[in-house]
Amino acid sequence: MYKKVRFLSLLFTFICFHSYTQEGKLEKGKESLRSTNSSGNSGTTSVKSSSSSARSKKNNEDGIENPFVRVIWYAAAYTVYGFVFESPWEMKGRMSTAEISNYPYKESKYGNFVYTDATNYNITRFDVYNHFLMESKNLYGNDIGVDFRFLKRFSLDINYTSLIEKVNGKRDSFNMFSTLLKYHRIRTQRLDAWFGLGFRRIFNDVKETRFLMGFGGEVFIAKPISFVASHKWATVNRQSVRNTKLLLKYHIKNYRISSGYEHYKLGVSNINAFSIGVEASF
Repeated sequence: MYKKVRFLSLLFTFICFHSYTQEGKLEKGKESLRSTNSSGNSGTTSVKSSSSSARSKKNNEDGIENPFVRVIWYAAAYTVYGFVFESPWEMKGRMSTAEISNYPYKESKYGNFVYTDATNYNITRFDVYNHFLMESKNLYGNDIGVDFRFLKRFSLDINYTSLIEKVNGKRDSFNMFSTLLKYHRIRTQRLDAWFGLGFRRIFNDVKETRFLMGFGGEVFIAKPISFVASHKWATVNRQSVRNTKLLLKYHIKNYRISSGYEHYKLGVSNINAFSIGVEASF
């Protein structure tokens, strides 16, 4: 009997100790982002590479002086520009002059962009959003932001994401601020696709600012429904900080209700959250 009581006491102590020392997803993610990998021979590498870079620069200059190489180079550059920004045949199309709509589905035939019209477009537009995120009753958060559209093809997306986790009666958090300048590459009345560059600031114990890239789009299926997909990523100390959104939106005049799936990778931690939110255009 005494041995059984002693065994149960030890087992209970072990379980309690394990539960109180257990880390949550947010803490594990922050720890992985705080760890750094430094290289002790970076100075030697830079010295060795200086002479080789000088030689390669000279070779590149000699190559561009060659008329044939120059033609190939300009043709490649022009092709890349057309693919990334706008091709010559697109300049004559309706997408080239598409305007920013007052708000999506003001009329059933168009979403974020409307082909040149006398009344149904804006020079600028603000899209404000607030999404509530929930993976479990102990892990949830909020993503709030504004997307400012201007000059027909550009927008500036600014958002703040806050995640909260309850572990062993304690509350932990992960907060980050992101800014992304987007170029809307495809601007039809049914499809809006973009890519962008910016930066991401991670707060709490990490305190790092890194380069941010992203791409995404919205398909206007039929009034009042649209589907949104986007992906943004940054790298901190060789670890990814990225998020993916897959959302359905229900449009009510200049307001929207969104619902779907959002995934966050914070270093070694993965968070799969249900998302529901409200949006508005002004």
